[in-house]
Amino acid sequence: MVRTKRIAAATSLALLALTFTLTEVRAGDPGEAGMLSLRLGIGAREAGMGGTGVASSYGAAAAYWNPANLVFRETKTELILQHNRHLGLFDQESAAVTHKTRHGVLGFMFSGLFSEKIDRYGTEPVGVPEGTFRPYDLAFGVSYSRGIGESFAAGVMAKMLYQRIDVYSDTSFAFDLFVTHRSQAIDGLYFAASATNLGPEMTLNQEPFALPRTFTLGIAWEPPNLLSGNLTFAGDMMFPTDATEKAHVGVEYRLVPQLSLRAGSKINYQSQGWTAGAGFRIGVVEIGYAYEDSKTAGLDGGHKFALEIR
Repeated sequence: MVRTKRIAAATSLALLALTFTLTEVRAGDPGEAGMLSLRLGIGAREAGMGGTGVASSYGAAAAYWNPANLVFRETKTELILQHNRHLGLFDQESAAVTHKTRHGVLGFMFSGLFSEKIDRYGTEPVGVPEGTFRPYDLAFGVSYSRGIGESFAAGVMAKMLYQRIDVYSDTSFAFDLFVTHRSQAIDGLYFAASATNLGPEMTLNQEPFALPRTFTLGIAWEPPNLLSGNLTFAGDMMFPTDATEKAHVGVEYRLVPQLSLRAGSKINYQSQGWTAGAGFRIGVVEIGYAYEDSKTAGLDGGHKFALEIR
């Protein structure tokens, strides 16, 4: 039985690697991917820790980052509601709920990105707007994850996608694959991988574009003997098919059970940099805030607020 579970775990990792390889073969040129809102994460904790989460996320936010992580957590049912003011131009509204059963972990996720009103102009160069419109993206996801032996877990998410820009719109689907490994040799050490936004092209105004497919490797460590086990270090390495590799690093310090402080950085980005945040917990309720710096002149940093119920 043990050998069978190890083979199953190895097979899961191999399938994840194969999926990424096939994705890379079909990768487009830099900047060709659309619906980039799919890369805006859920969770103030993850945002404050430099946008890490593939190995370090837990709670309902893991429905976005990696639902396989929840297999190793003791929680039962969790909910997160999030508002994100992005670059001073967009509002991201998100919600996720997860429920752990003896047969695995179920998750449901919604995320929408809504633009401010934009003036609509006709083909004649008169300079007078003919009206306004508001572009928006929507994503609905259902996930399932379960353990493979004592140290491995795997998960999958199916998503329905919708994008609308003025009078043009399209609907599509995508799926994500996840694997998490809990180290048996070092307490508190986790490794994880994800392949996200795997699906067909979408089309707007007869112009096709690929989804923002990404392969990510993550590591998280909660050293039990350092500062009474109240520290978490996290790092993610991203391999997007439409851009250069990116790195995310972050740390969380649980100052007291009711207060967590977070900081991090996004590496190899032209427009993003350091992050910071905090979480305030009262009973089963936690309120989180994160700030994400913007390096682009004229664009505000991101402000993310999240309400979590455990």
